[in-house]
Amino acid sequence: MFNSISGETLFGKIITAAGSLAVAYISPIVGLLVACFATSMIDMYYGIKVARKYKKKITSGKTWKGTLHKIKDEFAILLLARLIEHTVLGIDNTFILTGGAAVIITLTEMWSILENLNTLNPDGPWKSLGKFLKKKGEDFVGIELKHKDNEHTDDNTNTDKES
Repeated sequence: MFNSISGETLFGKIITAAGSLAVAYISPIVGLLVACFATSMIDMYYGIKVARKYKKKITSGKTWKGTLHKIKDEFAILLLARLIEHTVLGIDNTFILTGGAAVIITLTEMWSILENLNTLNPDGPWKSLGKFLKKKGEDFVGIELKHKDNEHTDDNTNTDKES
């Protein structure tokens, strides 16, 4: 069977074996990879909506390329965390590092989505959640965080004064 799949060539056998190992390595964390991918795509969608609202130039190539770079980096972090779990710690069925990295990545993306939603509709149901997250973030880092919506308001008032 293996010979028929690989075409009975050494190169075919190497490629088939490498593919099998990659699938076996990635398949336990595929749910985490999909979660990170989905939140990144949703963040890109709402980021584009915010850019359109404020009439900022959107280039699909740049937006898509930036999102793909971000997803590539997220996947690299998850795969490296899985590598540490699997080889260094010898953990196969418990995803402590991988799960923790996925939670941090997903929460960061969700924070960005919340900021975009708050920019699109400041009176939406996420307003109180956004205030809570901002307060917790300020307490955590010890500095005042400038709200994204205030930046756009300042830009709009400066434009109006110049006109």
